[in-house]
Amino acid sequence: MYQGKLVRFRRVDPLRDLDDRCRWMNDPGVTDTLGMRPARSSREETRKYLETAAASSDSLVEWAIEDLATGKHIGGCTIRAFNHIARSAELGIAIGEAEFRGKGYGTDAVRLLVQIGFEQFNLNRIHLSANANNKAGIRAYEKAGFSHEGLRRQHGFINGRYYDSVIMAILRSEYEAGKGRAV
Repeated sequence: MYQGKLVRFRRVDPLRDLDDRCRWMNDPGVTDTLGMRPARSSREETRKYLETAAASSDSLVEWAIEDLATGKHIGGCTIRAFNHIARSAELGIAIGEAEFRGKGYGTDAVRLLVQIGFEQFNLNRIHLSANANNKAGIRAYEKAGFSHEGLRRQHGFINGRYYDSVIMAILRSEYEAGKGRAV
């Protein structure tokens, strides 16, 4: 279990987390910011994903995010797509519970993921791709030390409209220089 200032991570549990994940993956407030298509995720699809994630592997590690004060399951996060030669991986996060968005929980979770990535997994680079309309998410990544690397124009299509995708990353040297630890 990993702990930040507002959140803690625990291993994802397919049975315990299934109902919340199903609800979140069918909530446009979550899927639109993630750049996911608005198709409904079935309970079976979500269960299979959680079982795969719970097993963890050389390519995927997933956690449930809990509110430190109450223990409430509020979201999920992952480090995935490991490139062991280049020592890089992709970060992903979703705060599923609406009342916990915009209050620093996402920023705290991203900072904790960055710390885990560099200190536990010995990564050199952590990258992500974000829906350019997800201003709160992008701000959380910036606060955790991520830099903008590029833009994929009209990269996705949600609700009848194209959206751009922002490419961001943080390097080990930036993290170690304190950029990733900024408050």
